[in-house]
Amino acid sequence: MNWFTYILKAKTVHKQPQILAFCENKRVLDVGCIGQDLNPSSKEWLHNNIKSVAATLKGADINQPMIEKLNAENWDIVHPDRLETMHERFDVVVMGDVIEHVNDPGSFLTFYARFLENDGIIIVCTPNAFGIRYVLQVLFYGKPSTNPEHTLFLDPFVMLELVSRIDLKVVDFYWLHEYTKPHNWKQKFIRGLSSCFIFFRNYFRPNFMLVLQKNNAC
Repeated sequence: MNWFTYILKAKTVHKQPQILAFCENKRVLDVGCIGQDLNPSSKEWLHNNIKSVAATLKGADINQPMIEKLNAENWDIVHPDRLETMHERFDVVVMGDVIEHVNDPGSFLTFYARFLENDGIIIVCTPNAFGIRYVLQVLFYGKPSTNPEHTLFLDPFVMLELVSRIDLKVVDFYWLHEYTKPHNWKQKFIRGLSSCFIFFRNYFRPNFMLVLQKNNAC
């Protein structure tokens, strides 16, 4: 596939509905499920919404106090270390804005690929390093409004190169609409100006999604 052409013209979708479509009636592992930019009590919590469509759902996270709290409320969330002893396989592994938090994204992807069925998929959503909104935030605020726990910024072609170096392949790609609405005049102005750039180039969009499979997938 000519990924250069495909990525430039790729469909733009909303994050949660697209993830839910992939998860419907599947065995799902949701990585980094605690938080997900929302309090778990929110109706918009991605993990909760996946539960409503998946055949089975397990979460993985490193926040042990919250794991214990949520499991007491009948969720099924484990520390990643426990996955290796459980011998479970999943149809879908969801990484909803998680990979930009880790120290070594290649090792991170490789670790979770071990728990995929042969024809399973990994869904990776992450901010786009070339999202024009982040540049405009520097102009207005002095810095981009990224999560202070982020360790790296990726773009689609860097992700393609990263995936090519491990035992995975990209099978689909989507640009993502904004996740939230602006709350003040500066944010509204930035979004409006961003949309002008995006009209000419999708590559200015703030977020994207990759769908990955094992290289030996059926």
